[in-house]
Amino acid sequence: MLCSSMSAQHGSMLTEVCREMAATLSRRVPGAVKCRQAHVARHQRHLEPNAVQRSCTRQAKSKACDRTRLKTAASAPDGAAANASKAPIDPAGPLSTHFARNLGLSRDMIQELAQLPGTKNMDHLRDRAQALSQWKTSMQQGYLPEPGTLDWPVEPFQSSFVNALDNLAMPRFTRRYPKLLDSLLRQMMQLVHDFEAEAESQQEQQAPPKPDDAGKPPPPQQSQGQGQDGEGEEGEPQPGNKQETSPEDMEEALKQGMEAQAGAGEGQEIEMSMEMDESRQGNQGEGEEGTEEQEGEGDAKSQPDLSKLADDLVQKFEEQWKATAENLDAASKAFDNLEDLMDGKSGFDSSTSVWQQTGWGEVDNLRKKLENLKELRDLVRQLGRAGGKGPLRKAPQEIWSSGKPPGVVRSPLQPEETRGLTRSDDLSRMLPFEAHLIAAGWPRNDTDADGNEVVREGSRPARLLHLVRRAERNLMSYERTGWVDNEPSRVTGRLEVRPAAELGPIIVCLDTSGSMSGARETVAKAVTLECMRGAVRQKRACFLYAFSGPGQVMEMELKVDSNSMAKLLKFLTGGFNGGTDVDKPLELSLKRLAEKEWNQADILMVTDGEIPRPSEWVKKDLKAAVDDLGLEIHGLLVGQQDSTPAMQDICTHLHVFKSWSAVGGKRNYYY
Repeated sequence: MLCSSMSAQHGSMLTEVCREMAATLSRRVPGAVKCRQAHVARHQRHLEPNAVQRSCTRQAKSKACDRTRLKTAASAPDGAAANASKAPIDPAGPLSTHFARNLGLSRDMIQELAQLPGTKNMDHLRDRAQALSQWKTSMQQGYLPEPGTLDWPVEPFQSSFVNALDNLAMPRFTRRYPKLLDSLLRQMMQLVHDFEAEAESQQEQQAPPKPDDAGKPPPPQQSQGQGQDGEGEEGEPQPGNKQETSPEDMEEALKQGMEAQAGAGEGQEIEMSMEMDESRQGNQGEGEEGTEEQEGEGDAKSQPDLSKLADDLVQKFEEQWKATAENLDAASKAFDNLEDLMDGKSGFDSSTSVWQQTGWGEVDNLRKKLENLKELRDLVRQLGRAGGKGPLRKAPQEIWSSGKPPGVVRSPLQPEETRGLTRSDDLSRMLPFEAHLIAAGWPRNDTDADGNEVVREGSRPARLLHLVRRAERNLMSYERTGWVDNEPSRVTGRLEVRPAAELGPIIVCLDTSGSMSGARETVAKAVTLECMRGAVRQKRACFLYAFSGPGQVMEMELKVDSNSMAKLLKFLTGGFNGGTDVDKPLELSLKRLAEKEWNQADILMVTDGEIPRPSEWVKKDLKAAVDDLGLEIHGLLVGQQDSTPAMQDICTHLHVFKSWSAVGGKRNYYY
């Protein structure tokens, strides 16, 4: 017992001694706190049985404290967090990563914010990241922030930029195309960079010069004439030093001189002192007023410069994006999906050639004409084979219509699924509350007061109401329908999920000879655009062969991407000229039909009919493709004649364009 007690006391004393030595060492040597904690921990592990467990607990608490300290530094601007916020910027550090993750911004945006001239520390970076996140959220929802409601960018740049975005109607584009928003925010940060850099340059030029060391006394020096000109002690003025005499020193010297003079009165001394005070106060007041006037003039002078600077930068931005916004508007009206046109090296790029071309105006004009050209839209829907039932996919809606081509429509004659509710006279599909009316009007067994069984009549009004609703086919019922194939149908403008088979591709052979100029050219370009729109909407392939003279064939795949769209815009803005050679485009079309992904395609020949008859071997190959592959060759005549021998040799279906007034031509006149 005694030995155990003495061992415990010895251990306790040793622990205290170790702590005191470590504390003394920590005050002398930086970083000795960790050494002290490690030494005490090693000693306690020998004395306490649960030391290992407590050591693990302390390590876990230390890691938790580190995580808490990181979060506090990112959110709280006081105490230790303020020091972390005012620390140098580290875009790749944990705080920047924390901002990017919590605010929905990419790390590239955080790095661009950190490189702005006005971002001096982590506190600035946090505030600007929050403001940029608010910009992104508001424009994703389709509206602009009110000028002056955000802390960044600073005024007057913020108001000018908001007005420019409003003039361009940019929120409706950023809401529909998210890739456009990131590119727009990056360009805004580039403008802010130029604005802040120029603003800092102007402030440095207008700032008063810093005082130099000319008026400061030099360090004391030993000289031989100390006893004559100065006291020569440390901290006292040295001989040869130029020092400014303060008004107080001048006043004291004058007082001593006046006392030394005989006959000098006390009143004169007081008067002189008061004059010196008034003079000193007047000089100070004038100096302060002059400083305030200079500062006011400087602010008034710099503010118009910043406003002009902001207006110039935003005006250049608006001029650069004006054509892009107009082309975006035309493209969004012509095509349902522009995601492939938004892809660039870093998202949407307004400087690419596809958004700077003038052909978008022609696309918009043709789109407006196609709204009145129903016969062209119906013709394009007939192109492509492999129709009928297929897997469920989003496809144009079809409804039953007498005298129209066969298709797949919904019909109650083949009940396969419960689609919803409808009204009918079918008792097997009516809802339970309709059966309640029948039960209420039906006679029922009951007992009277004496306990005898009696038959009571049902409710006659309920029975009559049910009969009336059934006679009017107004019973609320479950709608059970199914899909029926080979029914006459027409296509509506809406999309639905239906069991439609994939339609085949479209091959367009377009005559671009000189005889196709005028209104015929407008019809040909409108057909090309509608074939492309229909193929993109139905996820089909489309290829164009624009031919004129011998060997003059332009090949182009029509799809919505940057390269194909740039070629199409150039084609739509060009003119038609040259001769006519029909063999080459038909030969190229037959070669494409031999490929697996194009073997279900149909051919559309658009011409005015003024073409030579094809060669015999071309006609033979076309007939073999029609017989073996089920190829359909549709011909669209945009001329005076209803048929020509050449078109009869080529086409299996012939269509004649008649809506000349819709394309700017006179009635039955195609020039």
